[in-house]
Amino acid sequence: MMSDSEFRVIADSNNVPGISMEKDGVHFGCYAAGQEPPTLLLYKKGTEEIAARLPFPGNEMAGGLYTMKVQLNPAKYEYNFEDGDGVFADPWAKLVVGRERFGRKPEASPHGVRGAFPVKQYDWGEDRLPQIPYDEAIMYQLHVRGFTKQKGSGTRKKGTFAGLRDKIPYLKQLGVNQLRLMPVYEFAEMVPKFPKQTGVAAGKTNQKSDLKSGLQSDSNSAPDESSGLSPQVAEAMKSLEQYRMNYWGYGGDAYYFAPKAAYAATKAPDVEFKDMVKAFHAEGMEVILEFSFPDEIDFARIEQCLNWWASEYHVDGFAVMTRDSAVAELARLPLFKSRKLICTWYPDALKQDKGRLLAEANDGFMNDCRRLLKGDEQFLRAFSYQLRCNPVGCGRVNYMTNHDGFTLMDLVSYDRKYNMDNGEYNRDGSDFNYSWNCGEEGPTRKRDIRALRMRQRKNAFAMLLFSQGTPMLLAGDEFGNSQNGNNNPYCHDSELSWTDWSAARGNKELSAFVRDAIAYRKAHKALHQESEPQCMDYRSLGYPDLSFHGERAWYGDFEQMGRGLGCLYCGEYAGEDNFLYIAYNFNWIPQEFALPILPKGMDWYTVMDTSRKASFIPQEEQNVLEDAKAFSVSARTVVILEGRK
Repeated sequence: MMSDSEFRVIADSNNVPGISMEKDGVHFGCYAAGQEPPTLLLYKKGTEEIAARLPFPGNEMAGGLYTMKVQLNPAKYEYNFEDGDGVFADPWAKLVVGRERFGRKPEASPHGVRGAFPVKQYDWGEDRLPQIPYDEAIMYQLHVRGFTKQKGSGTRKKGTFAGLRDKIPYLKQLGVNQLRLMPVYEFAEMVPKFPKQTGVAAGKTNQKSDLKSGLQSDSNSAPDESSGLSPQVAEAMKSLEQYRMNYWGYGGDAYYFAPKAAYAATKAPDVEFKDMVKAFHAEGMEVILEFSFPDEIDFARIEQCLNWWASEYHVDGFAVMTRDSAVAELARLPLFKSRKLICTWYPDALKQDKGRLLAEANDGFMNDCRRLLKGDEQFLRAFSYQLRCNPVGCGRVNYMTNHDGFTLMDLVSYDRKYNMDNGEYNRDGSDFNYSWNCGEEGPTRKRDIRALRMRQRKNAFAMLLFSQGTPMLLAGDEFGNSQNGNNNPYCHDSELSWTDWSAARGNKELSAFVRDAIAYRKAHKALHQESEPQCMDYRSLGYPDLSFHGERAWYGDFEQMGRGLGCLYCGEYAGEDNFLYIAYNFNWIPQEFALPILPKGMDWYTVMDTSRKASFIPQEEQNVLEDAKAFSVSARTVVILEGRK
């Protein structure tokens, strides 16, 4: 061990936890257990060899924080802290070493995980935030590792930030301009199971589960043969009895300031992440990060964390999962006058503040639209609300699927969940999926069922992409990614949870539809307005901005058994010179829709029909409905007509 005198400790007035690189040394701030000051441990870089132990001065600050400044060469060392409870890594560490391999069990040595010093200055060049308004955004949610981990993902740097960067051409061609990344901070992916008596299931914050004792007992007890688990899974569970996989990254302990080393193809995850963000920005695409903060994380730490990622990594915003009491405080931070904040709700007063970039994302749109898609009655009026909802002062993120639940392919292929391989006896994951298997459970060779599933997925994308607000796509839904009916694969780092790029080759019809539907949305401002349509003729144009129709023009059929809705958009309210008529038929039989009379010189043209293989029709092939007062829409089909000269 080197002499402590080789590291000069100097006066420090900085009262923040963690480290900061300053001109005259490195600042260290540490909260300690007990009454005694903590100790700084310095290691030779890349080893567990302790180079020095430096006790903090006894000048405790408010809240039990100890600070000091040390003159050293940060390129040569790593660090930890030690107090009465033992050795621990800095919760505010900006870089973490010792977790470079995904799925590695916790280190037996207390020195195995260490803090590192960010020493390289990064050249951001001309990097600028794209600052895409919510109504112009097409959001795409993905898991960084899972998105490119599969063999056929098309990148050599699989499961990494660099691998995701390689997929920019694909995402740009699809029409996506906003990436929403599941946790990319340094979380522990293999963590101890919760104690048996707590009954808390792995992988879900605050989720309760009445697990059988065999899954939580010591490693000598085997799962019950009557459990229904496959022998392979039972054996894997026996070998991992004391641990659980946290593949998604939500909940549990985490180093929230550090990018995840296992998601880097290089030894510099911070630089690789910045390269990725810079590359997305150069293509006019935003990067939104998801953060899950357990209740015990104090608000000051949350604030410092989000400010750090915004300033150091140039991220465009955050989707935050935390306790309700912290949401209003978050929304008021100055940070969210320039960065986006997405939560599941906000107090009504905050929604009126147009100076903040707030958006809500909850399951309301998903649940209502799923039920109508499968043909449930009494949901037509709810859908009419969901497709136009876009409150002033607060954005709205809509989705048909997200990471937690069925993929879109599974939504039309399974009536129930298949989560046995999670090891929780199929008791985890939602029981309310509002799915329909289209006539046969799981994969099928029947052409009529396969065709219906294709049409239903197109219909789901039409509902999502032709509604106001910000649509969010789940990665892989555009080409039929499946999780075999598992609606909660939080504990699987395998082909089950990785995006299945092999499915893309066999689902070009769906991919083309999604690409064309995104382009159509972008081309028609009426489908993504800055504020919610009022369903009134407030400009005396002779037509409302949005109106609803059924078998009679101007009368939406919102009766209990109604399953069809015609939506007429007057383009002039959005600065366009045409009309759009979107007819949604969720019935199992064809339905007639009345057509409003267009201004003189205009005719109706069919531009999209989800019952057709090539759903978007080239302009030279579009049928004109001359003097038509009504038209028929096939069963379970969405059709778009354009009224133009």
